[in-house]
Amino acid sequence: MKKNLKKLLAIAFMSVFILSTIAVVGAGYFHGNPQQTAPPVVLTGTPEDNYPPDKRTTFCQSDNMTGSTKYISEYKIPTLCTQPLAVTTDPSGNVWFTESNTGNIAEYVPATSSFHEFDNPLWQKGEKSMMWGIYYAPNGNIWFSDSQHNLIWEFNTQAKNYSSFIFPRTQGQSESFPQMLRADGSDIIVNDFTGRKVAIFSTDQTGSNLQATNILSPGNFNFTSDIRVDSSNKIWYTIWNYQLGGDLVRYDPQTSQYSNYTLPSGIQAPNGLSIGADGRVWVTDTASSMFVSFDPHSQQFTKYITPLPQLSTYGNVSGLIKTPITRPYWNQFDNQGKLWFNEQVANSLAVFDPTKESLVEYLVPSKNPNWSDCGNQTDCGVAQVLEFTVANNKVWFPEWVENNIGVLDTTIPLPLALNVSSSDITLHRGQNSTVNVTLIPSGQLSDKVQILTQQTAGEQDLNVTTSDKTITLDKQKIVSVNLLADNFALSGTYKVVIAARYQDVTMSQFVTVTIQ
Repeated sequence: MKKNLKKLLAIAFMSVFILSTIAVVGAGYFHGNPQQTAPPVVLTGTPEDNYPPDKRTTFCQSDNMTGSTKYISEYKIPTLCTQPLAVTTDPSGNVWFTESNTGNIAEYVPATSSFHEFDNPLWQKGEKSMMWGIYYAPNGNIWFSDSQHNLIWEFNTQAKNYSSFIFPRTQGQSESFPQMLRADGSDIIVNDFTGRKVAIFSTDQTGSNLQATNILSPGNFNFTSDIRVDSSNKIWYTIWNYQLGGDLVRYDPQTSQYSNYTLPSGIQAPNGLSIGADGRVWVTDTASSMFVSFDPHSQQFTKYITPLPQLSTYGNVSGLIKTPITRPYWNQFDNQGKLWFNEQVANSLAVFDPTKESLVEYLVPSKNPNWSDCGNQTDCGVAQVLEFTVANNKVWFPEWVENNIGVLDTTIPLPLALNVSSSDITLHRGQNSTVNVTLIPSGQLSDKVQILTQQTAGEQDLNVTTSDKTITLDKQKIVSVNLLADNFALSGTYKVVIAARYQDVTMSQFVTVTIQ
């Protein structure tokens, strides 16, 4: 029973998507339905055989096509249904990734447009696991996590062989879930998602048991998520209960002291975490459309929100989705100080500039309709972009249910720019103000531009309206955005995002609104 529960937890993407995943997969996937006669299974001799025929388009790929946009190119993995997940690059620019349905490490070489998949003879046929963490060590070896089998693996890129180490289970805990792998000097640090701890280990391992130093998570929280080490060697991570909130934790290895900071209301699944050069900590919330920053000096949080996702990602054929969200997942900084994150159910990659407070979102071409409310629509769904890595102006990402590796070229110019007349506004209750947004096309645009707004304030506190919903941007134009504070609005400082969406890219600017 525990093994089946762990499989369900892994497939459900760490409890955040349990309900939607069960609806897609169906109870018969895990245990069979005694009321129905199972159809004969047609074996293909490929990893597709790990799924019944009626689930292969859901988990393997919805079609054989790869797509491209002006910004993104996709490449089909030669082996069917590998379910690529964790990804990293080496100093030569080659892309390495885990295949969660085969247990293999694979390499994509951009210079030759070639894939190399390295068979793992230690992997039991028919098994699958969520292999979230990957680390390319200075000696060229690759380390990766295996949540299903409670292992940490090492792949020797020279000898092309695998070694596995049993991840230590927390005393008193029946489950463990080694997840993300992050560098900690010459060591590796990993969060135990369900084991309520963080572990640090050296890459100089012998024997079958992983030798690690354990840091137990404080408090009574079910999940321990992403970890980073700051410039003072303090360890930061999040602990939380789904839909009940959680804490941001700072741990000092020198003194063994914890500092806990309660995350803002509305943050229900704080998975991703990164630290900027200025020391601010950034957390992405996988249960909403929000991401937050934390200033260690003022000990203050600031909430941000993304625009609504594109309709093609969630479909809403049933009409039941009233408040679509984007689910920001993992995040990391590039070498220009910009914060990248993947928007899991918006099928997008996003980059936020903390200095300009601007956001750009790029829509991924491939979409699997089995993961959204698509009905008979074809250009609808998500490819399950669950991981990514940024290197040399490129963002590489696997598509877990489309069997693709994709790449975003960040050097390609955007179709337009937008400037706001004011980025900081103070309103008294019952007062309104107007922000003029200047839209400047960078060339001739063939389609209309959609104007969107979102806010971290409640609609009962702040009403935001625009003079235009869509415009033809054949020249520089101004769109007015009206901000009205309710007569009984809660005082506070909020973020309003104003967005211009053109085809598969969305450009946004944040405005700070203080209600007194």
